[in-house]
Amino acid sequence: MRATTFLLPVVFLSSVLAWGRGEGGNTKSSFNNNNQEFALPAENRRFDYKQSLKKPFTYNGAMPFWGNHGNSFVASDFVRLSPSVPGLKGSVWRQAPNEYKEWEVEFQFKAFGQGHLGGKGLAFWYTKERAIEGDIFGSKDQWTGLGIFMDTADPANQRNNPVIYGIMNDGTKPFPSNPTANTNSFGGCLRDYKNTHVPVVIRVSYIDGVLKVSADTNSKGKKMMPCFEQKDLSLPVGYHFGFSAQAADHGNPDDHDLYAIEVYEVNPPKKDKAPLRPHEAEMKKKGEEVKVDQADQATFEAVKMIVEQQEAKLKEESDGPNLSPAQVAATVGDTQYRIIESLNSIHNKLETLGAPMQPPESSQKSLEDINHKINSMAASLHAMESVVQGLVDHIMAQGGIASQPDISKVLKEELSNLNAKMEDMDTRQSFQHRLTQNRLLNSTSWVSYVVFLILVQVVAVSAYTWYKKRLEMNEKKFL
Repeated sequence: MRATTFLLPVVFLSSVLAWGRGEGGNTKSSFNNNNQEFALPAENRRFDYKQSLKKPFTYNGAMPFWGNHGNSFVASDFVRLSPSVPGLKGSVWRQAPNEYKEWEVEFQFKAFGQGHLGGKGLAFWYTKERAIEGDIFGSKDQWTGLGIFMDTADPANQRNNPVIYGIMNDGTKPFPSNPTANTNSFGGCLRDYKNTHVPVVIRVSYIDGVLKVSADTNSKGKKMMPCFEQKDLSLPVGYHFGFSAQAADHGNPDDHDLYAIEVYEVNPPKKDKAPLRPHEAEMKKKGEEVKVDQADQATFEAVKMIVEQQEAKLKEESDGPNLSPAQVAATVGDTQYRIIESLNSIHNKLETLGAPMQPPESSQKSLEDINHKINSMAASLHAMESVVQGLVDHIMAQGGIASQPDISKVLKEELSNLNAKMEDMDTRQSFQHRLTQNRLLNSTSWVSYVVFLILVQVVAVSAYTWYKKRLEMNEKKFL
């Protein structure tokens, strides 16, 4: 019995892996995606507010362009599709059909509750029918169109959830009892999107007959990882976007909340002419020249200048001050001088209180040790820079030019993390400096604290210098 229980998750996982590899179909899944490249949004897309749904979600007591059904209810900052009550279900559907041949949808949701059995889950729909309640994640079975399912159910207690997968239906096939082994299913990936601290972001794109699904569970859409891809798919214009969810009939059901729905038209047609201003068409018919009033022109220029100033300010805040190596060296020297000056003042106070003094030769020797350690740290920093440069060159040689934007993105995120850690280190350094001063008042030896404070300061400034050099190098190479 124990052996059988142990083999069940293994058998299921092997079937999911085979299903994720797309055996027998044109499906790619993230199960065999080892390069872990981020999924980028469509290059040429245009936001459509009439098909989207974002907070505050209601206007004059109603949801614009959308409608909620079943047991769902609308709050000011989220839409709860199904509460954590067994058997309850709800949905939201757009009132008008989609009119774009190529589109991209990004939505944010949370699924949270007690226990890992959970369920049933949440579904994204692009179907011919709309707002018909049923037992398939809160919507009808045998639908016509596409369903993307975020399934948290685990009735067999195999701990193989949560999972994301897609199913196409022509209106005649019932929902399979085992979706991972069904031939109508395509793609799939395991993503731990239950009980996350931030909303999970899912992107569904349909471009040139290819369906792509990607997910980000903890970075608010900044690190979208591919889930699966299905080629040669036909999703006609005129279907409806919708979302539904259903709570489990037994156990501990989950809450399913929507936080945002953003719909984009991909590759929109180019506008031949800009829209005419009031009375402009009439003036052109009369042969009159259309001129912009000088006061309006001055207003436009003033607004443009303000926008440019704000952009420069934001760039400076995000990138930090652009210090030259000479300025950095001057900053280091000034900081060291201030530290030594402060410690000399403390030393004089200790002498006044009758504390024993260090002999001059001991102080001279300590300063020599400090200089030696500083030079060693500088040499280590240069060696580390050489190693990082070699690693970047190796990545560029392996990945080619096509991977440069992704490498730049990863390096920028890592440098941002380093910047945050440096700020945290600066806070800790300030606290440690105050603590060290208090200890020096009751201590007979102060040379060790001089070494400690100078080393901490040098490490902080050296890390900042390395960060600025890496950022400048990345901007020159990849931007």
